[in-house]
Amino acid sequence: MPVYQQINEKMLEVKLGNEEVFARKGAMVSYQGDVAFSRSFLAGQGVQSLAMRAVTNEGYALMSARGTGSVFYAQGGLFVSIVPVRGETFYVESESLLAFDARLTAGTMFLGNQGGVQGVVRGMASGQGLFTTTLQGTGEVAILSDGNAIGLPVTPDVPVFVDPQAYIGHTGQLSSTIVTDLNWKTFVGQASGESYQVKFTGQGTVYIQASER
Repeated sequence: MPVYQQINEKMLEVKLGNEEVFARKGAMVSYQGDVAFSRSFLAGQGVQSLAMRAVTNEGYALMSARGTGSVFYAQGGLFVSIVPVRGETFYVESESLLAFDARLTAGTMFLGNQGGVQGVVRGMASGQGLFTTTLQGTGEVAILSDGNAIGLPVTPDVPVFVDPQAYIGHTGQLSSTIVTDLNWKTFVGQASGESYQVKFTGQGTVYIQASER
């Protein structure tokens, strides 16, 4: 299976042994060995899921790297983190997705399925759309973030509140609802009106970036 290793905070190495990895187009910065690159349209998805991405603006251009060797990835000086997915679904904003492989099945989900109408409101409030990318199975996912990504545990007794612009993705059995409140930005003139936060409840982990986009 492909081996994911962080070279530093901003670069990822994926070691391949006659295997294939999918990564964001333009993110490959170097490689060693016998590796061939090609544009990937399905990347583990079915035709129906591909069509859904095309009409929901949850698209991401991917390149396939196949062969034996090491491929190095980085993107715009953003920080890289490796998220283990173990027989579950990882929900991730497409703009934060760097790399994954065929052990995971990619798809697209309507946010309304995550908390009903409130899920739709989350998409509207965040400006990130009403759909999100899903990766299901057992494997690793490399994500991008502004600063080091942080994984916050959510338990039935301890919900987590997240600024929609700081949200990267989540795993586990979580439901999301929108809450509104005034925050410090309102009082220092950096925003006006109500601010939105996403409340996650259940059991799982929410990944956020260290600063707002």
